[in-house]
Amino acid sequence: MAECLSSNIPRTVKVNKQQAFNVCALTTGDPELESRVIVTLGNPSQKEDFDLVIFIGGAFLPVEFNEYGVFIFEEPMLNSCALLFITFKEKGEYLFELDLVQDEGNLPLAHLSLEVTAVKGE
Repeated sequence: MAECLSSNIPRTVKVNKQQAFNVCALTTGDPELESRVIVTLGNPSQKEDFDLVIFIGGAFLPVEFNEYGVFIFEEPMLNSCALLFITFKEKGEYLFELDLVQDEGNLPLAHLSLEVTAVKGE
C-alpha cells in the first residue's frame, strides 16, 4: 500500500490575484481508509496574509488556520482532489506542510512540503 499527496499550486504567484489549485490524496490501498489532511504553516504569523477557500459540495468554504497555524481537513480525500483558491495579500515566502494521516492512531501516510513565493503584481 502506498499513499501520496500532490498539488499543482504554482511556486510563484502574484499578490492580490486569486490562484486556483488542487491538492490530491492518492492511495494504491484501501480508498475507504479513514484519514485526514493536516496543513501546517511554516510561519503561523502569516495566517492573516492570505485568503484561502475550498470548494465543497457546490459551496466555497473559508479555510481558517488556528493560532498555531494548523488546519485539519477531515473530509475523506483518498483518491480524490480538493479544489482550492488562494489570494495572497502580502508578498513573501510561504511554507505549507501537508500531512496525510490515518484517523486511527494518527499514523502518517504521506507528506508534502509546498513553498510558494508571493510577489507584487504589475
